[in-house]
Formats: sequence, C-alpha cells, structure tokens
Amino acid sequence: MSQLTQAMETGDVETAFRAAHTLKGICANLGFKLLFEVSYDITEALRAGDMEQAKVMWPGVQACYARVENALNQLEQ
Repeated sequence: MSQLTQAMETGDVETAFRAAHTLKGICANLGFKLLFEVSYDITEALRAGDMEQAKVMWPGVQACYARVENALNQLEQ
C-alpha cells in the first residue's frame, strides 16, 4: 500500500497502476470483496491513464484498506 500511496501522491500513473493491480489480485485471492471492488475500479482508471479519476477514487480505497487492516489486527488480539 505504501508504494500505491506514494505513487498517488506524486502522480506516477504507471507505478500506481502496478501497485493497484497487485492490491486487486491479493484481494481477489484472499476474498476481500469490498477492497477488491474499489481496487479494481482504481486499477481500471489508472490503466486508462486517468489519474484525475483515480484521485477521486483514492479516498475510498484508503478507507476500505483501513477497515480490512483494522479487522485483521483485531484477529491478532
């Protein structure tokens, strides 16, 4: 996620695409449906080179990632 965050902050479409695509694949494999859906959407925007649309989607990806991260942290306790 840190690579995706940095790429989104710097406007690096290619790196952001690769990171989002990786996140999407991990979510698909682990069954994180909601995070998969938002990561799929941002991946497709970045695939098209549309950083402006990706920036609109970015807060939703961050929020969903935080929810998944929090839930996983709760399992560790």
